[in-house]
Amino acid sequence: MSSTSASASAPSALSAAAANDRIRALVDAADGTWPAEAYEVLLLEWAEALHNGMDEAA
Repeated sequence: MSSTSASASAPSALSAAAANDRIRALVDAADGTWPAEAYEVLLLEWAEALHNGMDEAA
């Protein structure tokens, strides 16, 4: 039970800034093709990191 409470209170492993950097790198690396699935995954990670950051601030 302690591992569950510890993981719930631990900060997000992926910060919004880190997720944003990964999105920028993906866009920069797009070489004429758009990696839609990878972009969608990164956007979801970014949104989750933002949400987690808002929870921690509250």
